[in-house]
Amino acid sequence: MSAFGLGGYATVEEIEVELFTAAYRVTGTIHTPFRRVAEVVNQLPGGHLAVENATISALGAEESVERAASALVTVDQVLVLVAPGLVSESSAEMRILKNPAHAVLSIPPLRLEGTIHVPVGSLPVDGLLNVPDRFMPMTDVSLTSAIHPALDRSFAVLALRRDRAHVIVVSEPREAGTDRDDQGDKPGEPAVEEDAD
Repeated sequence: MSAFGLGGYATVEEIEVELFTAAYRVTGTIHTPFRRVAEVVNQLPGGHLAVENATISALGAEESVERAASALVTVDQVLVLVAPGLVSESSAEMRILKNPAHAVLSIPPLRLEGTIHVPVGSLPVDGLLNVPDRFMPMTDVSLTSAIHPALDRSFAVLALRRDRAHVIVVSEPREAGTDRDDQGDKPGEPAVEEDAD
């Protein structure tokens, strides 16, 4: 079974996911041809994400868990999607020059602090507000919740629903070589970032 994905036809694979809405946390597996976390939801043809072997819990009542062989989650209600198996997956031809910028997005009841990656020459606000996709990737993320402290977690990468943010705080991109260069690029050169989405 295959579907058109990055670099031609991509095999549909089963991946583990964790979804957060304003009221629920859902974990389980999905089938997708995409290898970048934001594309899983941005490129979804329908309005629901089918989660198999689903575990469903209400935020603030994690001890009360429902299990289902399959559950449909309304994509429009998803605030955050985590897919650990897609963290390091990217297509080489999709690499573009990007600079990291620190960002904090308050998407009630969640607060997400981490790094967004902005194309060289763009302002951080452009990468957040002036793009067509509803979901965008964030890396090195700290997810917290003042009213649901049990949710506090750290993630290497996730997809967040940027247009549901109530408050956005973002810093200017840090040029590679001006601080520390985690990517191993030469001082003064922009980092070559893999699209995490």
